[in-house]
Amino acid sequence: MSSMEQRAAGARELHRTIDFLGLRAHATTVGLIQLCEELLKVGILDAPALERIKDSIRMELTLSQARISNQTLFDETLRRRLDAIFPHCGSPKEPVGEIHDLEEALDPDATH
Repeated sequence: MSSMEQRAAGARELHRTIDFLGLRAHATTVGLIQLCEELLKVGILDAPALERIKDSIRMELTLSQARISNQTLFDETLRRRLDAIFPHCGSPKEPVGEIHDLEEALDPDATH
């Protein structure tokens, strides 16, 4: 089994576990975003780690939306939306993100 197949199998198992526990709540997401922001501020979390976190979220959401016809567009839109809501790496005092970035990422008619 390749590394990618192992990751996908692990992601499927994690998906079933999370679904069973009911952790798809807004409070959980807000807590995760805040945790990432706090870890970035103190230098424990770096940009590559934050990208891996967002990639794992994207993989989970992609698994749950496997029937979407235009998977590439879905993936690109999802990536922009995750980038808009998660903190940005940079200076330790950088805010979570600008509201304009979030609005732009959520606008289905926006072009990039």
